[in-house]
Amino acid sequence: MNRLPERWTLLRAGAPVFDELTGNRIPTAPTEVPWWGLLQQRLITDPQIEEFEDGHVGQRLTLLLMPGLPGGVSRRDVWRFDGPAAVSDLVAVNDTVTVQGTPRTRRPATGSRAPAYIAAIVRHSTDMRE
Repeated sequence: MNRLPERWTLLRAGAPVFDELTGNRIPTAPTEVPWWGLLQQRLITDPQIEEFEDGHVGQRLTLLLMPGLPGGVSRRDVWRFDGPAAVSDLVAVNDTVTVQGTPRTRRPATGSRAPAYIAAIVRHSTDMRE
């Protein structure tokens, strides 16, 4: 399979630091893992866009990722779109999407049984911040 055209960055939660006085966990900056992918509408005929009263918009999309990501893809991963901007009109550069559910590895129906790509249903909302 050819490389997918969009640059994405997986934002993995960093290892927490513990406060010595209280014992509480203090979050650290996320670890960034650059990767290649492609964002698509789930259904062309029904784009599943939600518009809310306060003006923000939410939508469920499908993120296809190249196989072989170190550490794999999990149910609650957060991905940031890095471009190029001309490729996708679904999100803007530096927008984030959150994985919903379990990502699935897809293989070709015939020929090689090596994974072709990983498919993840993601949620994008205009009010989400990194």
